[in-house]
Amino acid sequence: MWNEKTTPYGFHLVENEGGKTLGYCPASGVTILEKDGFAFKDLSKTGELLPYEDWRLPAEVRADDLAERLSVEEIAGLMCYSAHQIDVKKELNADQKKFLDEHVRSVLNACGLGTVNNEDQVAWANEMQKYAESKPFGIPCYIASDPRNGQGVSDWPGNLSLAATFDPELAKEAAKCQSAELRDLGVACFLAPQVDIASDPRWFRTSGTFGEDPALSRDMVRAFCDGLQSTYGADGSDLGWGKDSVTAMVKHWTGEGASEGGREAHLEGGKYAVYPGGNFEALMIPFTDGAFALEGKTGTAAAVMSSYSIAWSEDGSLGDLVGSSFSEYKIKQLLRQHCGFSGPVCTDWMVLNEGKAEGKRSCGWGSYIERLDVDPAERAFLAILAGVDQMGGCSNPSVLVKAYEIGCQRIEKAAMDEIFAVSARRLLLGYFLTGMFENPYLDEAACLADLGSADKCAAALEAQVKAIVMLKNEKGVIAPAAKRKKVYVPALYEAAYQQFNHHHGMSKFEAKAGYPISLETCEEYFDVVTDVIEGSKVIRPSDEVLKTCDLFLITAKEPDNVYPQDTRTQDGSFLPLSRQYRPYTADGPHVRKVSLAGDLLPDGSRENRSYFGKTSLPTNEAQLDQILELGGKARELGVPSVLCIFTGRALCFHEFEPAVDAILMTFSTPTLYGGSDSSSIALARIVAGRDEPGGLLPLQMPRDMDDVEAQLEDVPRDMECYTDCAGHKYDFAFGMNWAGVISDERVRKYSVPPLTEPENRK
Repeated sequence: MWNEKTTPYGFHLVENEGGKTLGYCPASGVTILEKDGFAFKDLSKTGELLPYEDWRLPAEVRADDLAERLSVEEIAGLMCYSAHQIDVKKELNADQKKFLDEHVRSVLNACGLGTVNNEDQVAWANEMQKYAESKPFGIPCYIASDPRNGQGVSDWPGNLSLAATFDPELAKEAAKCQSAELRDLGVACFLAPQVDIASDPRWFRTSGTFGEDPALSRDMVRAFCDGLQSTYGADGSDLGWGKDSVTAMVKHWTGEGASEGGREAHLEGGKYAVYPGGNFEALMIPFTDGAFALEGKTGTAAAVMSSYSIAWSEDGSLGDLVGSSFSEYKIKQLLRQHCGFSGPVCTDWMVLNEGKAEGKRSCGWGSYIERLDVDPAERAFLAILAGVDQMGGCSNPSVLVKAYEIGCQRIEKAAMDEIFAVSARRLLLGYFLTGMFENPYLDEAACLADLGSADKCAAALEAQVKAIVMLKNEKGVIAPAAKRKKVYVPALYEAAYQQFNHHHGMSKFEAKAGYPISLETCEEYFDVVTDVIEGSKVIRPSDEVLKTCDLFLITAKEPDNVYPQDTRTQDGSFLPLSRQYRPYTADGPHVRKVSLAGDLLPDGSRENRSYFGKTSLPTNEAQLDQILELGGKARELGVPSVLCIFTGRALCFHEFEPAVDAILMTFSTPTLYGGSDSSSIALARIVAGRDEPGGLLPLQMPRDMDDVEAQLEDVPRDMECYTDCAGHKYDFAFGMNWAGVISDERVRKYSVPPLTEPENRK
C-alpha cells in the first residue's frame, strides 16, 4: 500500500507502507510504477522497473546495474566533481545547467562562507534535483560541502578544537548534528574530515586536523565518521546507512602534514613531503585504523581524497616523484591492496589545470605533470591509471572522455571500459547508500527550521567551552564566579600588511582596529571598560579608569607570515615559516643548509630549497607589542591580566608568556577575522567563571624557533616544549582547570609514546 501527496515545492512525496518514502517531480517526466503493492520511481522512463530503481535491492546490486547501462560520456560526467559553486539561487545559472546536461552530478556547494542565505541554498538544492531528474536515468545530484561550522548552521568546534576536548564521543555527537544540518541543505557528501597528522608545527592547514598524535587522531576520526555516516533510530541505535546519512570523504591520503619546512602543497614551493624520521606509515594511522575501521554499521569511510604532495624518497621506496593523485604506489598499492579500500578516490581540487587561467600551474605535481604544455586530459589519464575515480574541481567531462580515448590507444579499449565501469560503480554506490535515488528533495520549511536550531546551537556552545585550553592561571585569576567583574577589553590594533594567497596572489590589507571578542558578547558577562577607536587609531582609557578594573582581557591572533603557505617569494627564493611574532633569522644549528627535497635541474643537479640565513616576514608583529604593553600596564596598576589567544597552529610563547597572569587558548578564528562568535562566547564564559576550562593541548608548543627547526617534519611530539614561569611544560595533553594541572583518564590514555605503525593493514 502506498499514498501520494503534493508539496508546496513542486515535488510529490510517495509513502510506501513498510517501505521507502519517495520524492519526485512530475514535471521531470518521472512517473510512479507499482509492483507487489509498492511504489517505485520510473527514473529511466521506460515503463518497467529496472534493478537500479528497485529500493528493495542492496545498494551494491543497484549500483552495478546502473553502471552497466551508462555510456562513456555519462560515466565521464560522474567522474567529475564540479568546481566550487558560489552562485546559488533558486534559478540555476547557465553553467550549472550545462554541466548537468553533460552528466556531471557531483556538485560542490561552496557557500559555507556566509555569502548565501539558507533559504537560497535549500531552494537551489531542490531546483538542482528537479533538473537532474529530467535527464537520462534520473541520476540525482550528489551535492557536497566543505566544513561550514557556524556559517548558516550550528557552530560546533572545528577539528583541532574538537581534538582539544580529547573526547571521541563528543566528536561523534558533533558529526551527528552536522550530518543532520548538511542533509537539511541537500548535502549528501562531506569533503571531510581532514585526518592528516599535524606533525610539523608550521604547517598551514593544521587547524583542519585532529592534532599531531596518531592515536588521538585515529579515535576522533573513527567517532566522527560514525556520527556522520550512520542513520540513528529514535532510541539512538545505529541503523547503518539511511536517509539521514552523509558520506565522509576523508582527506588527504596518504597524509599531507609532513611537507618540508612546514610548507603547504597547494603551491609549488610546498609540493614535497619529506620523511627524515622514517615515519611515513605512522601518518596513515588515522586513515587505516580510524576511517577504515569504524565501530558503527557503515564500516568504513565511504570515500577518500588524495593529497597534493609528492612523497620524497631518494631510492624510490615511496613511489615515483609525483603528486598523490598520480601515484600508483600510494593509491593502487597502499590504499587498494594493503588497506583493502574499495570506495572511490577523488583528487584534491584543480590537479588537472582544467579551467585555470592561461599560464597558471595546476596543483598537480611531478616534473612532467606540472608542465604547462601538458593536456589536462593527459593528466586525467595518468590519475586514472594510478587508481583515481574522480577529478576534483573539474566541471568539464570532455576532459575525461579524451582521457578515455588516450587510454584506448595506450592500454586497449577493453581495459579502459573496465576501468570506467569500476569507477562508475564506486561512485554511484554513495548515491544509493544515502537514499538519494529514493528522495533527494527537501521540505524547505522544515529544513530551515532545523538549521541552527536552539538545541543544536546550545550543544555546540557547550562543546566550544570544552575545547578551550587554559595554559596559565597565576594566583587563580580564572576561578568560579563570585561576582560580576569589571573588565577592561582593549581593542586590537593591526598594522597594514601584505600577504600572499594561492587564490588571489599578493593582497594588501589596511590598518584596522577592532575586537576579536565582540563587545556585545563581553557586555553579557562583564561590566566593560574599553577603548575609543578612531579609524585604525586606538585611544586607551586613563590609568585612573583602568586601575578600577578587576581584570584586563587581552586578545591576540597567532603570529603570521607574508607567505604563509610555501614561503616562496616572487624571485623564487625561500623564507622560513616562523611561529613567533618578531622577525626570525634562520641561522641556528638545526637549520638545513641543503634541503632534503628539490627539483632536478637541467644541468643534472638538485635544486636547494634551503632558507638558511634568511629572515621571516611577519605580518602582525604589532600584536606582540600590544600584549607586552597591556600586560605591563596591568602589572603597573596591580590589575590581573588574561590573554586569550586565537590560533590554528602551535606557536612560540617565550616572547609574551611572562607578561600576563593567565592564558586561554582557542583553536578558532576570531570574529574580527571572519570567524563566528561561539568560541568567543566560550572564552568569555570561562573568564567570567561561568564554566570551568577542561581542554588539553592537541599539539606541542615549542620552546622557541630553534626547537621548531630541530624537530622532524614527519615525527609527531618530538619537540622540547616551552616551560612557563610557573614551571608548567606546554606539552601534548597539557591543560589546566580551576584546581590546577589536569591529570585525568584522558591524559593517562593519550600521554603515551606516539604510535609508529598502523594495525589495519593486509
